[in-house]
Amino acid sequence: MSAIESAQTESARNSNTVARRATASDAEPMAQMLARAFHDDPLVMHFFSDESARAAKLPKFFRLLLKLGMPFGACDVTSGCEAATVWLPPGKWHISFWKYIANGPAFLGLFGADALRVMSVVDQMEKVHPRERHWYLQSIGTEPDKQGKGFGGVVMRHQLAVADEQRLPAYLESSKEKNIPIYASFGFEVTGEIRIKNGPVMYSMWRKSPLV
Repeated sequence: MSAIESAQTESARNSNTVARRATASDAEPMAQMLARAFHDDPLVMHFFSDESARAAKLPKFFRLLLKLGMPFGACDVTSGCEAATVWLPPGKWHISFWKYIANGPAFLGLFGADALRVMSVVDQMEKVHPRERHWYLQSIGTEPDKQGKGFGGVVMRHQLAVADEQRLPAYLESSKEKNIPIYASFGFEVTGEIRIKNGPVMYSMWRKSPLV
């Protein structure tokens, strides 16, 4: 653990915060918290450029992500819903055409005429997604007034321990360059850049299993 990470985790430790697997009853508070956490995220701002619409649509967006992710049993949340993650297991990160069809009304309700543009960005990200078996951190977010206090670290380590036990690597995309050192403290390394047309730069990050 780095000195930075140690300092960041002190607040969470003092509050006896732990992480656990999320259940269906956690979905709504998690969606609301993640919506607040991602309000200024560069990729989210690219998808939802109108700020007032963004505030209204983000909870619906995260409800959809949780709907697709929670059945795999790898979405985690801290004890007070200060932070949460959405992980997808090996072989389940690809968003198939049929998933779009099955969730068409919800997807179109979120993006409307921009749906094809959003699908194009997702396709661009998937084209460079590693094919090796791994855990995919689709989203991690912390309540804005709890950020920098270690809650994200608590929920991150919960699933990384599972990945390590399975001797599997992990992958994520960071839409904020300033977050790269934080992810690096957990063993992630930048492997490339994804330049979204008229949008942000995404940083691909890979974490080898330390037990291999």
